[in-house]
Amino acid sequence: MKLYHNPISTCSQKVRLVLCEKGIEVEDALLDLQRGDQFDPTYLKLNPNGVVPTLEHAGSVMTESTLINEYIDDAFPAPSLRPAAATGRHRMRLMTKRVDDALHGACGVLTYAIGARPTLLARPEAEREAMLAKIPDAARRETRRSVIERGAEAPAFASAMDIHHAVLDHVERALDGSPWIAGETFSLADCALAPYVLRVDHLMLGELIETRPNLARWYDAVQARPSWAGAVTQWLPDAVVDAFRSAGQALKAEYPRVAGRRD
Repeated sequence: MKLYHNPISTCSQKVRLVLCEKGIEVEDALLDLQRGDQFDPTYLKLNPNGVVPTLEHAGSVMTESTLINEYIDDAFPAPSLRPAAATGRHRMRLMTKRVDDALHGACGVLTYAIGARPTLLARPEAEREAMLAKIPDAARRETRRSVIERGAEAPAFASAMDIHHAVLDHVERALDGSPWIAGETFSLADCALAPYVLRVDHLMLGELIETRPNLARWYDAVQARPSWAGAVTQWLPDAVVDAFRSAGQALKAEYPRVAGRRD
């Protein structure tokens, strides 16, 4: 089994969480996303979308992190990361769908508008444009350009923050009286969400967590699991995390209510 991934990528983190929960060892193939490794022609043959992660196993290639996680749980059923009851499985899939459909794109906006922006603006404009030109989807490319150039003033920023509030409100309700998102057992839903809560933590948007007591309790519980160290902590590049935190502090100094709800 070989995993093409990136240390700080949210989608890579959620697949590594599942692998660690299962106790599965893989061959690591690390991609530098800022350098553009994901657009290398050899990698694009495996993953034409030019994203991470990608999993190779038993002669097959799997893409899309949510589907990779379901594949791993199918191929290695013990311990199961899906609730036994059909209602619990629906709750699990509802969460993974919300992450994929809404939260992932919104988190990308916040990441580039806050954490990655200072480093990218320090690069020559021609280098930034060359990087942007490699993004195949035109709408995604223009959104990325906008948030790098305008930060919190970019049109997509407020919408991305609204999406975080809406999804995390849903999670807060799901965790009311329940230890985990889909019920009594840790599941693929928890693996799917955890990297995105970590990202807002790294971007110094802690109000999104602290104002939701169920979410804060759940976040502490996720970080206490042995899989967290193996899947997340040991991979975190200190320089990147420090840069994200510094950029987040600077943004909050300029926009004190950046994590607040819009009126």
